[in-house]
Amino acid sequence: MRKLPLALLFVSLVIGLQAQKRPAKNTTSPIADITSLVTKSDAEAHLTFLASDEMRGRNTGSPELEIAANYIASNFRQWGIKPAPGTNDKYFQTVEFQKTTPPSVLDFVVETQTFRLKEDIIQIGGGDVEASGGIVFVGYGSRADFEKAGIKGKIVVALTGSADDANINRAFMTESVSKNALTKEFGGVALVEINVIPGIPWQGIAGFLGGSRTSLKREASAVPHFWMKNSDSAVLNALKESKTAKGSLKSVGLKVKYFSGKNVAGVVEGTDPALKNEYIVISAHYDHVGVKQKPGQQDSIYNGARDNAIGTVGMMETARFFAKYPQKRSVLLLALTAEEAGLLGSSWYSDHPLIPLNQTVFNFNCDGAGYNDTSIATVIGMERTTAEPEIAKACEAFGLKATVDPVPEQNLYERSDNYNFAKKGVPAIDFAPGTKAFDAELMKYYHQPADEVSSLDFDYLIKYFRAYVYTNYLLATMPKAPVWKAGDKFEAEAKKLYGK
Repeated sequence: MRKLPLALLFVSLVIGLQAQKRPAKNTTSPIADITSLVTKSDAEAHLTFLASDEMRGRNTGSPELEIAANYIASNFRQWGIKPAPGTNDKYFQTVEFQKTTPPSVLDFVVETQTFRLKEDIIQIGGGDVEASGGIVFVGYGSRADFEKAGIKGKIVVALTGSADDANINRAFMTESVSKNALTKEFGGVALVEINVIPGIPWQGIAGFLGGSRTSLKREASAVPHFWMKNSDSAVLNALKESKTAKGSLKSVGLKVKYFSGKNVAGVVEGTDPALKNEYIVISAHYDHVGVKQKPGQQDSIYNGARDNAIGTVGMMETARFFAKYPQKRSVLLLALTAEEAGLLGSSWYSDHPLIPLNQTVFNFNCDGAGYNDTSIATVIGMERTTAEPEIAKACEAFGLKATVDPVPEQNLYERSDNYNFAKKGVPAIDFAPGTKAFDAELMKYYHQPADEVSSLDFDYLIKYFRAYVYTNYLLATMPKAPVWKAGDKFEAEAKKLYGK
């Protein structure tokens, strides 16, 4: 465990680490400037603060995460970085959350069979409900499915995800939201989704989604929403076949508590009269998973040095570089909250952008699970945009090789904040520490109390930080902004966003 005296914590918070008097031009070369500016001592100081025991794992909604937000903002202020538009002079974008406690009673009856809380079904949204009568099956629940189903006043049952997509993250974060809206639009009283996506056992889904859970604040009028286990139940098979059934749904005792959090956002204006209207978003999430007391485990603080104090420091070191050496394009420095709760800070930002998304030409996120290869940087999605040569060049300059996602089956691209920018059409990728596999070495620290600053390899990290800063320099000075490569799944959204 790495402890800091409380006095030192708050002194550091107030005065920052290293003030910069005024912007300067590159004096020698960007590589030399970055090497001089980004040092082990500064990086270790930031990491020691953010991942200390006193920060208690920086959980969403905790006082310690508030301290972390203030720490980042105070450094922005010391370095002369301007608050982003819409944050007044405090650098904070308010993010509205809700914490949902599961119902005490939940029974779903289809014909003669009762499906029960946790064992078969969980509630993921909405409020209490008590309904009986018709049940309508709408398949995967496209708009066309809803239009022809006649769901008014009835309980709606759908399959999770879509027929051509077996990704559980998209099923929960995107498609479930759309199906809930359609249920409300066409007059259904509740929505039950049968999880048909393979790969994750029901116990895992029920444990994560069926307990107390933080999400973005939703309208109180949202339709009560449930997920249930897939099975060979005769009544469910008959419902899928006939499209209708009789039954009832009762959920009582769900509680919702509202609170707010903070994204931290600063801006450095570009120097080129035309290109300064284009923004590179340099992002990292600064939250982690807090404190968890497990049987037989002495250390209960999940410090989150790797995930994601490393990424936060990468973003901060880049912020300090641009504050001293502004480049042609403008940059938005963005510390995101509640990534660990489901990419919530970036989801909120992408729906409430401080810089118009059609002026946001790229998002370069910094986040990872850890590292097990100190010769590389793992760039999730690198091959998907025209920034690939710049990334490779920047890594090579500091003795690293840029590599693509080694475990595509893990869906890492969609498990970090870059995904919420990509969904809107913004070219977005993630810069992660060197990962060759999700092996025992990686999992020893990933979301574990062992993930402390004392276990980090700073000889490797200083190369990693410098390569990240240099890549952002190259992105900010490219004559033409990077774009999605032809045929990428987000290319169509980009054409709508940018009008070309």
